[in-house]
Amino acid sequence: MGICTKTLKYNLPQNKQGNLSLKLNKIPTYLGYTTSRVNRFYNEDRLSMNLLKLPTTNQEKYDLKNDKKYDLPILNINIFDGHGGDYVVKELEKRLSEEFAKCKPSKQKFFDILKEYKDTFKQNYWSSIYKKREKYFDKYIMNCSSKKENLLYNGSRMIFDKRGNLIDKTALLSDIDRLRIYQTFLNLDLDIYKESKEEVTSGSTASSLFLAPLNEDNLDELDNKDIFWINNKKLMKLYIAQLGDCKVLICDKEGIAHNLTLPHHPNSNKFENKRLSKEKSKNKKDGDFKDKIDEELISKDSFGEERFLNSYANTRSFGDYTGKSMGLTSEPDLYSYLIGCTKDIPYSETSKLQFGGDECFIVMVTDGISNLMTDQEIVDFVTSTVNLRGNKRATPQFVCDELIKYIMAIGSKQADNATCVVLRLSNWGNWPLIDRTGKTREEKLYMNDEMRE
Repeated sequence: MGICTKTLKYNLPQNKQGNLSLKLNKIPTYLGYTTSRVNRFYNEDRLSMNLLKLPTTNQEKYDLKNDKKYDLPILNINIFDGHGGDYVVKELEKRLSEEFAKCKPSKQKFFDILKEYKDTFKQNYWSSIYKKREKYFDKYIMNCSSKKENLLYNGSRMIFDKRGNLIDKTALLSDIDRLRIYQTFLNLDLDIYKESKEEVTSGSTASSLFLAPLNEDNLDELDNKDIFWINNKKLMKLYIAQLGDCKVLICDKEGIAHNLTLPHHPNSNKFENKRLSKEKSKNKKDGDFKDKIDEELISKDSFGEERFLNSYANTRSFGDYTGKSMGLTSEPDLYSYLIGCTKDIPYSETSKLQFGGDECFIVMVTDGISNLMTDQEIVDFVTSTVNLRGNKRATPQFVCDELIKYIMAIGSKQADNATCVVLRLSNWGNWPLIDRTGKTREEKLYMNDEMRE
């Protein structure tokens, strides 16, 4: 059990007896967000921002009882892209962060959830998972052999700080952390299904970002735990739980965009292909197995886009319960990264960090933006806006507003809802004065103006 709050407590240096309360969504200098329906009748995008206060791994594992039970501060930002209605996405906006805080990770509880899925959604997918639940738990929770970030960003496993201490950049999540995320996602999805009085036909993608201090054992060194992520001078651990195709990007100190997740699109994600084709391939010979979803599960819509079960653009999501028995699931993919200030790391060790350290900012966007702009275009839009307007005016909030205006300018009459979140990191503004995609963005504006004329 933990605490979920939208308010930050800041201890004033000049007044040790008092503190300042800040609303998390009212800090435009460090955290900006904008959402728009663009050219749709309704906006089915949602987002939520909360500060979680959870027990540390040792407190959770050994059930330690003390006055500081909820020591670990975690910044949690969730972005959702709803479809088919807004029932599911509204529930996620309201409940997901609270469910993370309330969750008490338990292997038996997790198995009970899997059993309920097996009993609720018939056919082979959930029956197979429940039958092999011990193996499933060992693979995805205890040992996590599916670290997909290793395939995205290879490199040396161990890093030494200036004191000679070891940092393992690929073991940032404990088994309890992973179990909490899996248990929360699956349990909330099931609760939404059971609590609805009518048939639920809507669904939603979800990208959940978690930012936490790296060293849980030295939390007392933080002057203000609630705002540890503001002007942070130490390394932090960033982890993301992904369902669907919302994008989470990070800008490194050179101004280069890095995509932190993989989308769950039919036949474009080899991990998804293997997962969904496994049941279909059981009756085939070993030599016939291919990491490609069976053709009868995939079709193309009138725009030429591939759809799973003739309806779904993504193979993982909340809701969409008619596809649950066929493998459309709310099991999240987990990605973990080591980011932040490198002043405590020898220069020779910084090359072992996934992005070199001293990253500038994080951007979260729905597909209403990522379908119209490449990753580098999005990052360059942020950096060029700050370069032109200056740090004082071009806050993360200002940049988000400008990005949505640009999307509305280049989007067609059928342009999707667009949502953007920009999180400022410690190296904000210190990128090179280079706009790599400025010409491309201008051409998109010019072409759209010509089409309207």
